Amino acid sequence: MKKPRIGVIGGGVFGTQILTAFHYAHLKGDIELVALADLSEGVLEAQKEQFGVTGYTDYLQMFAKENLDAVAVVTPDYLHRQVVVDAANHGLHVLCQKPLDTSADGCLDMINAAKENNVLLCVDYHKRFDPGHILLRQQIADGHLGKIMYGYACMEDKIMVPAEWFKAWAHNSSPVWFLGVHFYDLIYWLINSKPVSCHAVGSKHKLKSIGIDTYDAVQAQFRFENGAVFTVDSSWILPNSFTANVNQNIKVVGSEGIYEVDSESRGILSALSSMPGAATNNPYAFLNEESKFYGSKPSGYAYNSMLYFTELAVMLRNGKTLKELKGYYCDGEEALISVKMAQAVHRSVESGCIETI
Repeated sequence: MKKPRIGVIGGGVFGTQILTAFHYAHLKGDIELVALADLSEGVLEAQKEQFGVTGYTDYLQMFAKENLDAVAVVTPDYLHRQVVVDAANHGLHVLCQKPLDTSADGCLDMINAAKENNVLLCVDYHKRFDPGHILLRQQIADGHLGKIMYGYACMEDKIMVPAEWFKAWAHNSSPVWFLGVHFYDLIYWLINSKPVSCHAVGSKHKLKSIGIDTYDAVQAQFRFENGAVFTVDSSWILPNSFTANVNQNIKVVGSEGIYEVDSESRGILSALSSMPGAATNNPYAFLNEESKFYGSKPSGYAYNSMLYFTELAVMLRNGKTLKELKGYYCDGEEALISVKMAQAVHRSVESGCIETI
């Protein structure tokens, strides 16, 4: 078996999770994790020590020197476009974090670059890998909920995410781009129907008061081609005392039933002397197990989404074609749908009107 050589661009909070997943695939012998590009010399040094990757402050230099087959792009949302286009033009398969871009035009540039260079463009929407969501999709597809009528979803972060973790660039994003698109994509994927229009309202107060000019929260209501209506709340100003980093859940109501998935409260609660307060834990997303042969084994649906890309890269390296893999991953065209939804949400917040998607 030929092993694809893979690099990563962005070694921060989520980049570390990608490196953890890819390093496990490397130790198993599925891929070669060879390099990391990041603007911070400190990040490169730390990640080299942990994962053994060669570091570059210029990703184009990494492309030129490392003979890569694929790359994962883990930069801030608004910086995806140029990096992905450059990767595609170098003939590299790409795993891009969500959203694909913060504009439909940017997405189309990336989609076209991937097509022109015959490379895979995969978007890491890990909500599709949550077993609860997979079961819900099966129930809907099998008709057990009947005609889908309406639903509700929320995804809300602690304020430390924009105010501490991503303070340097949070003003270039919003809770819609950072959080909402997860569930915009999930709803589309679950009910297999395209969005038609939306009406949204948003607020700016808490973050703006501490010098970060972006929305605190946005509530959006979508109508879909099949007649379903879904409301989605996205926010990143929950107090840091909240029991989880992310509050997230979805409810779907059909003519024949109701189905709910609570992705925050998975029934695990901890309270330790070393912690500031009680916490609800979600090992179903990220869990590092002890492995008999490879040290730490990453598991959980978020890691599974990343590792799925390595499986696709292996198949492509060993003769599979993009045509054969079509429909088995979230590609650029599918990711474009949630980007258009997010753009319409922002337009509606500003206009106060219903906006077409």
